[in-house]
Amino acid sequence: MIQNEEIVLQNKLLIRHDLIEEGLTLIERESVIPIRMRCDILFKDLHGEKLYIEVKEVVDDKAIAQILEYRTLVGNEYSRFMLIANYPIKDIYQLKLQELQIEYKNFNKKDIEVHLENVVEIPKGNSAYRTIANVIKKLNKQGTIANEIYEYVAKKLHTVDTPIICNISDGIMFQVVHCNEKFLSISTIGNRLLFHFPNGNRDSVYDKYKNTIPELYRYKDKILQDANKKDKEPNQIDIKLKHVKSLEYVKPLIDEAFKEAIKEVFM
Repeated sequence: MIQNEEIVLQNKLLIRHDLIEEGLTLIERESVIPIRMRCDILFKDLHGEKLYIEVKEVVDDKAIAQILEYRTLVGNEYSRFMLIANYPIKDIYQLKLQELQIEYKNFNKKDIEVHLENVVEIPKGNSAYRTIANVIKKLNKQGTIANEIYEYVAKKLHTVDTPIICNISDGIMFQVVHCNEKFLSISTIGNRLLFHFPNGNRDSVYDKYKNTIPELYRYKDKILQDANKKDKEPNQIDIKLKHVKSLEYVKPLIDEAFKEAIKEVFM
């Protein structure tokens, strides 16, 4: 599996933004910049100005060009722009960033401790909903079971030492802070519950549960008749929320997806 190693550092800084500087307020992650670009994190600073942050494993010429393009597209002289890297930034790039008046810092994600009492909601750029409550409201009749699923994740799976965040876009995406991948989503698109298995064992998990939960499906099943089409969600198992008879009906599969996520963390 190809992982985006920057995601874990992003997750931790979304929670521990006090490490960047005091007084930051989170606006959103994956903030949309004109021409369909997305900056990793957008904060408001102590003075009310926007702080755009791009997170990288390492800083190089490509990363610098990217943050410069953000500054050009935003076009606001009062907005701030910062590169944050997991590894120390080489002197040559520090000098270049200083000349360009781009702020920079580095934090080793392994050194950042995150302990959360409760699940934290993280809005994603361009979301029409922004909060869990708004997503649940949008789901209408299926909102009740969606809320039960959320409560189960928040109260039974989330712990202080294995913290979970909820990314809010067109639904709720549950992610362990220390992991690159989401493990469970509740989507307003088709009112679906999605189980994510990025370690490549989606099909074996599906085979394990397809008889006890017959309403489960894979996009793979929908395209078997067309050899030219690809499985567009190779790591995902879906079920319509209207088919979720109770929390108990899908709890084993929720637990399975969560165990896979934390297995990745603690391997």
